Amino acid sequence: MSQASTETPGLLAQARIIAGDFEFSPEDVVKVAEHFVQVMKVSLTNDGPSQLPSFVTKLPRGDEKGVYFAVDLGGTNCRVCSVTLHGDSTYTLLQSKHAVPSSLRINANYEPLFDFIAERIQEFRGAHPETRQQDPNELEHVLPAVNEKRRQHFQKLGFTFSFTCEQHSLTRGTLLHWDKGWNIPSALGKDPCAMLQEAIDRIDMPIVVSALANDSVGTLMTRSYSSQEKSRPLLGAIFGTGTNAAYIERLSNCTKLHNQAEFQDFGSDDRMLINTEWGCFDNSLEVLPSTKYDHLLDKMSDQPGDQMLEKRVSGLYLGELLRLAVLDLVQGGLFDMTVDSSSPLFQPGTLDSSVLTALAEDDSEHFNRSQSFLGKLLAAGGVSEADAHAIRLVSIAIAHRAARLAGASIAAIIIQTQVLQPRSPVSTPMKASIGEEIHPYSSTSKSATQDFLQLFRRFICKPFKLLSLCGLLGKSRTPPSLSSDHRVVQNGNLGEDVIDIGVDGSLIEFYPTFQQDIREALREVPDIGVEGEQKVRIGLVEHASAVGAALMAQAAQV
Repeated sequence: MSQASTETPGLLAQARIIAGDFEFSPEDVVKVAEHFVQVMKVSLTNDGPSQLPSFVTKLPRGDEKGVYFAVDLGGTNCRVCSVTLHGDSTYTLLQSKHAVPSSLRINANYEPLFDFIAERIQEFRGAHPETRQQDPNELEHVLPAVNEKRRQHFQKLGFTFSFTCEQHSLTRGTLLHWDKGWNIPSALGKDPCAMLQEAIDRIDMPIVVSALANDSVGTLMTRSYSSQEKSRPLLGAIFGTGTNAAYIERLSNCTKLHNQAEFQDFGSDDRMLINTEWGCFDNSLEVLPSTKYDHLLDKMSDQPGDQMLEKRVSGLYLGELLRLAVLDLVQGGLFDMTVDSSSPLFQPGTLDSSVLTALAEDDSEHFNRSQSFLGKLLAAGGVSEADAHAIRLVSIAIAHRAARLAGASIAAIIIQTQVLQPRSPVSTPMKASIGEEIHPYSSTSKSATQDFLQLFRRFICKPFKLLSLCGLLGKSRTPPSLSSDHRVVQNGNLGEDVIDIGVDGSLIEFYPTFQQDIREALREVPDIGVEGEQKVRIGLVEHASAVGAALMAQAAQV
């Protein structure tokens, strides 16, 4: 049992010093944004862990239809979902969640894990027969051998596989390494989609794994499908347990793909969605801020020296940074409260980002709510107003730095994509897919421009339905192309540029000032400024992992 001194002015003074260590100045924001732009450029030319091609070359427009399955594997859980796309920017989602036994997460062979997933899919289809497309040939009972002709009639599944993979196409990838406590050696170097397909085929289920999905790409895809806004999104970002982003990049800039035959013939306006994997940006710590708590957290982590941005931004680590800082104050004998060795304060990984959110939301007089909350959370006795105030000071500083780092990262994408630079009123749309040309609209032809605006309003500017209703299963259709023009049509004229960003994750959704702090950082970057920040529209994306995987599966079949 340790009891601290009652010299609360010393406590608050020390808490302010720690909070000051997490200060991230405007100059720091600019330095990080500029460095990240260079990281992005270099990583588009060289193979490596960041700036990964998604092989998605079109965005949904909201009129896609069909029923698709999705599997989301990560952490310790497996989610099986069906997504019914209604063709009007709405969808119906059904899902089941299953804990993956530790014996499958750590195993010499990969077959038991993927058999487990396939069996959960089979159970889901049995529990929800309405998700199964009618099969006139009863393909589940005839043609016992799986062949390509039969496979053409199968329902499509998108597989969100939350482990490090090198992606070779929309449907193929190679597992590079496990993390999060998983270890299945025989799966390394293999294709996750192929391993799941093998298990599905073993039980003769009429499903084809047609897309290797990524959560950040899925966020961007889902934002594009479900948004009621007139412009197409530029990027999708995740600020939750982890952090990542995907954005639209010119194929001409992605030179590491140019040696592949299918990417040697492209136009100047052709685009691809890029998975930044920005969590590993600046692992060498050239510009990222570091405190002694950052160094200690990294040393104690499963992968020291890796994912340095993620360790400063994601919810998985922010609670741990707070725990380490508070533990430092406790060991300095500065608190009024008492904590013993059984307190969660002495157990790594026991605090998460929800703790920071709860403290930030406390507007009670004398921090009464925080006192009660911390007493229960830390199993502490006699939590004083000064104790709560000190912990809250440090907590807010940690979250503030995280949000400003997020803002600097978003700023780098805005700068890299040059969306704020002046351009011609109408740009050439990109190809719907590699090799399928979409005829450009002439920027000098009045009639062509009017036609473009008419089509834009008719097919894109549709009212968003707030309630997703169950409907008849529809056949999927080929989505229109992804336009490189991000302008909003206002009163029949091209209006100001809007930079649309879809976001997902508990930090951006629940932390009260996270978006505000992101915007503050954006304004501090000279290439963006106040005027540029005002053009940024941030929208929350729900069910991004499942719906995004389904949309990627839909895109793979056209």
